[in-house]
Amino acid sequence: MGGAATDNSTGLLVAQARAGDRAAQRQLFEQWQRPIYGYLRQMVRDDELAADLTQETFVKALRNLPRLSDPEAFRSWLFRIAVNLVRDRRSTVVEPLEAAGEPVDPQGEPSRQVLRDELRAAVDQAVAQLSAEHREVVVLHHLQGLDLPAISRLLRLPAGTVKSRLARARDVLRRKLAPYVEE
Repeated sequence: MGGAATDNSTGLLVAQARAGDRAAQRQLFEQWQRPIYGYLRQMVRDDELAADLTQETFVKALRNLPRLSDPEAFRSWLFRIAVNLVRDRRSTVVEPLEAAGEPVDPQGEPSRQVLRDELRAAVDQAVAQLSAEHREVVVLHHLQGLDLPAISRLLRLPAGTVKSRLARARDVLRRKLAPYVEE
């Protein structure tokens, strides 16, 4: 799973944060900042913009926390805010990620590390080239670990549409990444 799971402790933190508890608000931010930033980074492909949107997501969430009727739905609600912010900024230029690279294993083979880095860069570039609608479902499903019903609710789309977009995105990725995959 690409983030913290919603559980009773999250529900309790939400209730405390709604009551104005600053420590609970800070804990919610610390618990959910990485998954939200990860989603936003994949969608906008810009570190600074993703950081700004992450802050904006949490500002909106905390300001509107009293409107959240079910504290257990915090995760979906928080991602919904992030999704809406991305959609509001769809005109943002999409740039491929620079190859981040894993730490080099001193005992590993340098050629394997080069191949891993090359594959990671190819995957990042292929995902970046997907349409916004396809990239959105790929990131939410494969990188954030949301299941199809959760994505359907989050994006307010029929489950069949989500499933179709995911299948089409996988087909595009499969074709783009075919040179890297052994049959």
